[in-house]
Amino acid sequence: MEISGTMTGARGGKLYIYDVQGKSTFKADSCIVANGTFSFPKREYADGIYMIGMNENNMCPVILSAAEPKLQLQFNNMKLEQGLTSNSSPQNHAWGQYILQEPVLLKAIKDAKVGAHKNPEQKATFDKQLAEKESELLTLQKKLASDYPKTHLAKIMNWKQEPNRTEIGKYWDNLDFNDESIIRSKVLTDRIESFMRTFSKGSFYNCIAVIAERAKVNDKVYEFALGQMLTGFYESSMEDICLYIIDNYISDESCGDSDLSNIIKSTASSIQSLALGNTPPNIQLEEMKGGKVDLYEIAAKNKYTLVMFWASYCEHCKGEAPEVKASYENWHKKGVEFIGVSIDRQKSMWETAANERGFVFPNVCGYKDFQSPVAKDYRVIKTPSFFLIDSKKKIVLKPKSIREMNQFLAKNLK
Repeated sequence: MEISGTMTGARGGKLYIYDVQGKSTFKADSCIVANGTFSFPKREYADGIYMIGMNENNMCPVILSAAEPKLQLQFNNMKLEQGLTSNSSPQNHAWGQYILQEPVLLKAIKDAKVGAHKNPEQKATFDKQLAEKESELLTLQKKLASDYPKTHLAKIMNWKQEPNRTEIGKYWDNLDFNDESIIRSKVLTDRIESFMRTFSKGSFYNCIAVIAERAKVNDKVYEFALGQMLTGFYESSMEDICLYIIDNYISDESCGDSDLSNIIKSTASSIQSLALGNTPPNIQLEEMKGGKVDLYEIAAKNKYTLVMFWASYCEHCKGEAPEVKASYENWHKKGVEFIGVSIDRQKSMWETAANERGFVFPNVCGYKDFQSPVAKDYRVIKTPSFFLIDSKKKIVLKPKSIREMNQFLAKNLK
């Protein structure tokens, strides 16, 4: 494909194409923006949704398709997602309009659901609003699928529609699990989440089995679906469900005929290492005041060690800081050490915040937000996040707050 175009207001800089796999993005290629124009090196791309952007905070989804070997894009807004058009690609031009409308409709749908829940006396009104907005979104998706037949846009619009919310066996009827381009979008991830909410009824095992059975027709899609479920349940603090998926669908003894790659096996191993009772990855980073922090060495010298991921810009972290300081002062003399792991990008912001908050315990920094290796090792997606480790380097608690850790220590530290 030859991908080129223009960017309003951009005189220079580097522009990237990101491969999309569910909620994850990976840099695939880059080019220089010169006088508001760009042209990527010619190369092959599998059909799907990709991101084009200057950085991870300013990206726009675009459709790349073999049916359009020469793609010209126009970004008419400095916020790229708000200004996508294309003279050479009708489907991308329509897609640019859709990605502006979809968030508005989804927010209205969410607001109606929340309103009905919080105001039972007005439930009928909110239910009517919900039905109207859901119908509006569905009508838009059907119109685009009809107006742009046999395009990747039509495929995405059809996939986004949930065909049946009452019969578990028919929910996936409009999705071809043999089509690997489903991986290069957020559609399957979103549909899995919706499917779980609709049909789990408190037990997720049947839903997992239905998805695995449908997806096993294609090894790549099967692996992707397992990875999305595994990550989703872990991020929802459902470790028992994660371990069930690992034991029944990913471990070497039970993966059946599927040839699962080392990527998902590594993901499974990472999640297992962060389960209660297991040993998490070691942390070896430069300490703020000099020297090196080694988690394993520190844990071995103390009864318990708290690993706290935080950031200077996180308001929740700031609000909890006084309790963190007080807790450290109370427990440190009783054999508990704290290690602060900042994910700040700027050293000055990290150091200033740590000093202002009285964090006198060992402090290190990953410098790359949630993309830092240490944050990835611990699968941290929000701050603050806590891991309490005993002297044998085993995770004994993943408290949601300092208060929860204090209660645990009061019970277990004699």
